[in-house]
Amino acid sequence: MDGPGFTITPLPSETAARQAAQGGAPEELNRLGITLKLGGREDEAAQWFRKAAEAGNTDGMANLAMYLMARGRNREAAEWFRRAGGPLGEALAQQLASEPDTPPGR
Repeated sequence: MDGPGFTITPLPSETAARQAAQGGAPEELNRLGITLKLGGREDEAAQWFRKAAEAGNTDGMANLAMYLMARGRNREAAEWFRRAGGPLGEALAQQLASEPDTPPGR
């Protein structure tokens, strides 16, 4: 079921994702984060998103920013959105930079 301009790739099992991430490729680090997030392990996923982001993966940057934003860490989220770049990243960074951090649950 591929659409125009994109391909759908199923995510690997957690075991396969962990094995792939051991190689250190930023895309695989991010993919492991996604696998963990979908399994309900968001805090552990964020650790892998951060590793991917710090290795230069823009998807990892955006995923980490989303995690931080959901936890009210707006300033840090803004920085990662800015690093991810693109019009959406810049717009979200500008919006979040003007908002104070908020405690979780608010």
